Amino acid sequence: MEATTMLPILKKKLAFLSGGKDRRSGLILTIPLSSDQTSMEELSTTLDYLLSIPSQKCKARGFTVIVDGRKSQWNIVKTVVLMLQNRRLPPGLAVC
Repeated sequence: MEATTMLPILKKKLAFLSGGKDRRSGLILTIPLSSDQTSMEELSTTLDYLLSIPSQKCKARGFTVIVDGRKSQWNIVKTVVLMLQNRRLPPGLAVC
């Protein structure tokens, strides 16, 4: 998957890797939800792309996902958390 094909979806800023790390040196992935959230399919595509970027060494340390639902409705937050729990994610993934 190339960034050029993903560019329209990436511009929506549905999720991002901040460059920060958690206490166990795992990467932090942030999903800032808003009331005008686009489709779960686009969010899923974005997550697939972002989770494919880090090296195997970084992936082995795991990820921490922060779902920021302050500007969203509870049902959207719940849907995103359930989607994260049900999909095949790298080992060591923590959803906050």
